[in-house]
Amino acid sequence: MADPVRIQVLIPRAEADRFEAYCREKGYKKSPLIARLVREHLDGEGYNPQQDLFGREQRGTKQL
Repeated sequence: MADPVRIQVLIPRAEADRFEAYCREKGYKKSPLIARLVREHLDGEGYNPQQDLFGREQRGTKQL
């Protein structure tokens, strides 16, 4: 995974317990499963933001 970023999510205790039990029963690790679910959701929604062609650090500068 290139340049991972930490994201924290707050969910009700009952949902957290349910998710942990699911991961334990199915043999999943929580972090990779959450990452996969987010990726699959974004893919399913067809969300692909346009890439920045010039890079953020070059905005507002002109080459002479």
